[in-house]
Amino acid sequence: MDDSSLDLDAARERLLTMQRDLRASIDDLTARLESGSTPDAAEGGQDAGDMGSHEQQAAENEGLLEGARRRLDSVEDALKRLDEGTYGLSVVSGRPIPPERLEALPDAATLVDEQV
Repeated sequence: MDDSSLDLDAARERLLTMQRDLRASIDDLTARLESGSTPDAAEGGQDAGDMGSHEQQAAENEGLLEGARRRLDSVEDALKRLDEGTYGLSVVSGRPIPPERLEALPDAATLVDEQV
């Protein structure tokens, strides 16, 4: 890959920032799910509507947590590709990923037309 068109140091910094932010989000969501606490829980007197709302919020948090974990895996895979010297190359075809795509999506592993 032509390193002149791709700033690998900047890519690493973006990926490390994403990794740190995702880990913080995962920790926060995990803590919220494990505690089962909600802002209204301390007030007591919950009715069925409150419980349904809390169950919906828990389901949303679980979805956010799963998405954050998948994205963290993708970011960590991209960091490995950086270390291995294959960052910026499609894991499917080995062809270069356009720098614009990597700028927008630093953990991109494939070309747009190779996405499943």
